[in-house]
Amino acid sequence: MRFPITMTAIRTQVAAMVHPSVLPNSIERIRHERFMLTRLALGAVALSLAPAYLAWRGTMGALELLVLIAVTLPLLAVFILSRSGRLELAHCISAAALALLIVALSGMTGGVASPLLLWLAAIPAEALFFGSRAYVARAGAIAAGALGSVAIVHAFGLSAAPAPWVSAAMPLLAAAAILHVAVVAFGFLWRRDDEMREHRASGVRAQLLLDHVGDLVTWHDATGAVVFANAASASLTGAEPRELIGRGLLERVHVADRPLFLKALSDAAHGDGVASACFRTLFVPRQDQAGVPSSPVALWLEMQAHRVANAGPRDGAAVVCVMRDVTARRALDEERARGHAEAVRASDEKGQFLATVSHELRTPLNAIIGFSEMLGTDTYGLLDAGKRLEYANIIHASGHHLLDVVNTLLDVSKIESGVMAIEQEPLDLAELAQDGCRLMALRAEAEKVALERVVGPDLPLLRGDRRALKQVLLNLLSNAIKFTPAGGRVTLAVVRDGDMLDLSVSDTGIGIAAADLPRLGDPFFQAKGSYDRAYEGTGLGLSVVRGLVGLHGGRLTVESAPGIGTRVSVRLPVGGVVQASEPAKIVTFARAPRRGFETKEPYRLTA
Repeated sequence: MRFPITMTAIRTQVAAMVHPSVLPNSIERIRHERFMLTRLALGAVALSLAPAYLAWRGTMGALELLVLIAVTLPLLAVFILSRSGRLELAHCISAAALALLIVALSGMTGGVASPLLLWLAAIPAEALFFGSRAYVARAGAIAAGALGSVAIVHAFGLSAAPAPWVSAAMPLLAAAAILHVAVVAFGFLWRRDDEMREHRASGVRAQLLLDHVGDLVTWHDATGAVVFANAASASLTGAEPRELIGRGLLERVHVADRPLFLKALSDAAHGDGVASACFRTLFVPRQDQAGVPSSPVALWLEMQAHRVANAGPRDGAAVVCVMRDVTARRALDEERARGHAEAVRASDEKGQFLATVSHELRTPLNAIIGFSEMLGTDTYGLLDAGKRLEYANIIHASGHHLLDVVNTLLDVSKIESGVMAIEQEPLDLAELAQDGCRLMALRAEAEKVALERVVGPDLPLLRGDRRALKQVLLNLLSNAIKFTPAGGRVTLAVVRDGDMLDLSVSDTGIGIAAADLPRLGDPFFQAKGSYDRAYEGTGLGLSVVRGLVGLHGGRLTVESAPGIGTRVSVRLPVGGVVQASEPAKIVTFARAPRRGFETKEPYRLTA
């Protein structure tokens, strides 16, 4: 079972594993218990022996009174520790008691000449139990003060002469000193073993925790090299933790994202202590199910980097990083961004559609309404027969224009919704081209444009929809004539190329700007706005053409440049298509424009 892990938990585990001095409360409790037990035992033994000593010695001297006070002070230290919990204060009292005991015994055994003064070394040695330089420093100061006080007392001749019993008790006192130092040494080793076991147990718990989280946790030294990685490295990088040690993780970061990764580590180690970054890594699966090595996969990782508190030059880690896989989240964000962009584009297209259609519909409707109103209000017969006929023809042409616009919109809607179907039958494309040229001849003559037709030899019959291909042909010819100036030329060519028939319409018109070529075929696309156009049309012509060509399984190519003209090529399979396909993709080529040529209106294919 995997679960998310917080940076607070990670930092706690790092502190426990990287810094052995930061130990759990259980170790501190053990120290308190050992201190209290040892001092209670020493105090109890000393007080139990005091009555026997008094019965033997009788009246006690000043130094002997100091000895008695010294052996009872540990009980005071235990009391203070039990009430306040301040181990440092209790230890100072205990160290002072031991120093007082040594001073008193030294005074009774020759002052500065007493070998018991060597026992003072046990005071700072005993402070090693508590694993802190402060404890050792305080104990050393107390031992030095005790040695100085013995020297001062001896200098003023205040040291007592050795008691008669001292010579007999000296071996016993030396043995007690040696035993004390041995107990201190063994106790220190015992405490160290306990703390090491606790440290190892803490490390095992932390390792177990880190290995069962879904996030990749890494520790880095001051140079940014990895010194530790958890088991999540296998699922997020495809590498074992040992493979990430050193520069292994950096080598798996995408080359373009490595500066961002290194900057985050540097900011965390030498800056504010906290940094974040989102970068790509190359996940390399070991092998697929067939045993073949798989290709690397890019994963997005989100990293939170934190500086390790109190990290010194000797510490193994300076920065701890937690990385989690956000590939799915980024894919969702990108999908939302694409959806938003598509919604904005659809909104723009809707606005463009309304602007274009309103412009195309308003002109003929105004003509129909205006001229029909003039005919309807001519109650006095002011209009002669010629004017009436002219107005009727205008109304008739405007009505046909409206019908063409509506039919084009319906065709686009059918194509985009997949409703339109084609009926394939054997067709003579040369005959179809001849009919198209015949229909467009009058318009070409009116525009003073030469219309030519080129038909290749041995053209096979083409399986296709007659009405759809005729519409493709008329759209291409109509727009070529529309955007070719007077004196220009439009050429319709039909040739065979293997199992394909190539139907192309070339003109010497104004051409298409290179910036507009990628958007050819977009519904309602025109190079200028809907209200400042020199030519009529909805901008749906090429959209209809590419849809009908796609239904026939054909391809569409456009070559153009301003001032040179345009060539639109439709390539259709001779045998037809088994299943209708998507609208044909338009392959565009920008020709080299004529030097010094500029045009205000680029070529546009419209209905």
